[in-house]
Amino acid sequence: MEFPELANACSMRGCPEKNDFLPFTCSGCQKKFCLEHHKHEKHECPFPARDDKYAPVCPLCMQAVTIKPGGDANRIIDQHIRAGCPDTTVKTRKNACTHPGCREKEFVPVSCKLCKQPFCLKHRFETDHDCKALHKNKPQPA
Repeated sequence: MEFPELANACSMRGCPEKNDFLPFTCSGCQKKFCLEHHKHEKHECPFPARDDKYAPVCPLCMQAVTIKPGGDANRIIDQHIRAGCPDTTVKTRKNACTHPGCREKEFVPVSCKLCKQPFCLKHRFETDHDCKALHKNKPQPA
């Protein structure tokens, strides 16, 4: 074996996997395990799974409600309902075109070189939108 210091043996007693180069680290007990034993229930981990991602859905407004790790889902849903099912969704228009009437959003920001405003690919050039900087820099007829 070329790199024996990189290999890890599975921490599960009796596991034949001795040279695992890509072991899993348990989020509970912090021990190294092979693919077969990396889940909490497979190696009988004494610590609860900390990486469980769960967002319960409110039965009234059908909105997912965020709970913190270790939080009680029933208590959080009850608080959400008592608060009148507030809308907790965040509405953002990241990289949205500022041209009037355009609703396009780009994956990466695209800005006009003169006025520095964000636009979509269709309106990115000075001539494709009403660029204030272009009108300002134009020489006035004498």
